[in-house]
Amino acid sequence: MKALQGVEGRAQWLEQPAQACDVGQIRVRVAAAGLNRADLLQRAGLYPPPPGASEALGLECAGVISEVGPGSAWQVGDRVCCLLAGGGMAEEVVVDARHALPVPEGLSLVEAAVLPEVYATAWLNLFQLGALKPGEKVLLHAGASGVGSAAIQLCKAFGSPCWVSVGSPERLAYCEGLGAQGGVLRGDDLQGLRDFGPFDVILDPVGGQYATLNLELLARDGRWINIGLMGGREAKLDLAQVLGKRIQLIGSTLRNRDDQFKADLLRDLQQQVWPLFVEGRLKPQLERSFALKDSEAAFETLAGNHVAGKIALLIDPDLV
Repeated sequence: MKALQGVEGRAQWLEQPAQACDVGQIRVRVAAAGLNRADLLQRAGLYPPPPGASEALGLECAGVISEVGPGSAWQVGDRVCCLLAGGGMAEEVVVDARHALPVPEGLSLVEAAVLPEVYATAWLNLFQLGALKPGEKVLLHAGASGVGSAAIQLCKAFGSPCWVSVGSPERLAYCEGLGAQGGVLRGDDLQGLRDFGPFDVILDPVGGQYATLNLELLARDGRWINIGLMGGREAKLDLAQVLGKRIQLIGSTLRNRDDQFKADLLRDLQQQVWPLFVEGRLKPQLERSFALKDSEAAFETLAGNHVAGKIALLIDPDLV
């Protein structure tokens, strides 16, 4: 079978061995895959997959089950979307059956392909690690990103007002349309966020560049969840603020979590979040889809930082 792999900084559609479908696994014929920043890094040779994971790109996909291993309740023909450590941008993927979710009623496979990674990330970090409660105030850096788009909708659905930092007025309007209370532009003075704080939870994919500001903006007993290093890996922290405000700084990743952790997370997601798609309270924010032959253009579009929401790559148009 063929899969998209990062080779010398470019995405190439190459042959690779098919994987056996073992106990507790399912084989999925892939219709579409979501693009994430981790794919950009892996394509550039900067973010190798965890040991044992596929070398192919793709942390999420959607498609139709073509084979079911022993011990799984899924059926051949079921429409699913999957959270992966790698391999989603391929003709097919073999995945732990517990890491698949049913495609929400009313959504296409392309829309479903951009759900698992961002909603799992937002739910894990805001509600499980961040222990977000109704009424608590949230700050989302990179609010128009895929994770930010999911987080805004979740905050609104569960009763926590949120604000954002974004890169343009258009992105701020986009975030407000999803339910954000307001925010500031990165090119302006981020100190304007003080007008909206203090915040109980900050979800931060930026890191070093925003560290000092985050400490200033957090309320007492605030939680700062760092999920990325777009603004650098080093920072100077005033530990007196950490102690005085009883701040929790939580570093969080998802891709290298073990299978049981991901299974528990997706079970919680299916129970708490997936019904909200059927109710229309959550919507996939799919900005654009690209054909497989245009995969390089898809990656360059994501790298250009002008995407509001998510990008999908169409793997099998016959299934879409």
